[in-house]
Amino acid sequence: MRRYMVAAALGALLHGTPGLARPLVAVIDSGVARTAELDGVLKGEFDMAASPARDSFVPRYDHGTMVATILNREAKGAVDILSFRIDDPAGCPASDTPPCQPSSAPIAAAIDKAAEMGVDAINLSLSLANDRAIVAAVQRAARKGVLVVMAAGNRGLDHPDNAAMARAGFPNAVLVGALDKQGVPWSGTNRPDAADKSYVYAWRQGVSLPTSTMAGRTVNGTGTSFAAPIETARRVLDRATGAQQAANANAPTGASPAPRATTSAAGSAS
Repeated sequence: MRRYMVAAALGALLHGTPGLARPLVAVIDSGVARTAELDGVLKGEFDMAASPARDSFVPRYDHGTMVATILNREAKGAVDILSFRIDDPAGCPASDTPPCQPSSAPIAAAIDKAAEMGVDAINLSLSLANDRAIVAAVQRAARKGVLVVMAAGNRGLDHPDNAAMARAGFPNAVLVGALDKQGVPWSGTNRPDAADKSYVYAWRQGVSLPTSTMAGRTVNGTGTSFAAPIETARRVLDRATGAQQAANANAPTGASPAPRATTSAAGSAS
């Protein structure tokens, strides 16, 4: 059972003029708190894992709020966010790191729902193996033109655990590894397969990134989960800029340029 709270303006966000509306990103995670910083960009939340649904914007864990905050900061507030909550209502075992979800079904359903709603991008900062249901959902979303950005994983391997997802969504799916502040691959990141060109892999800073908890407390995050939203923000803004330029180029002679949709994030860590 899914429950959602969506701002009245969501219809306009999803059905506005292509290239002119603010980009919309789905954060599939542990839920996102409506902190003061995120209040203006957080447009709704869907609980994909509980029935009856849990209260919107009241997560049990900080992870999703930390991810969404990094995304918002990297985008300089120029994207809107939909939260898809997939954490297990039973919580996490003491040995695991939230968010935990033993079933692939809520994650695959969240990907499908986000794509159906017409989001521009999906951020998956989750520990994902190559589950067939999730691979198929990523492929369906990517074929609709949705950008799917996924954390590469934190096991320090010489290959990602979820490369099949990236291959299925190529070229609209991206795996993201974590760099330290010196631009060196973090020791815990799963690295790309050597000489494998069948999927896209990007590097972004993912060590000691400042972010915020659901209570608004400043903390630092380390891992590919926190590198991924940086890549999501930059790619979705680049897409929006390209759409804006195309809209302006196709405007009738003498017409005023279309209003700017976004401002691009500066710099590159890759």
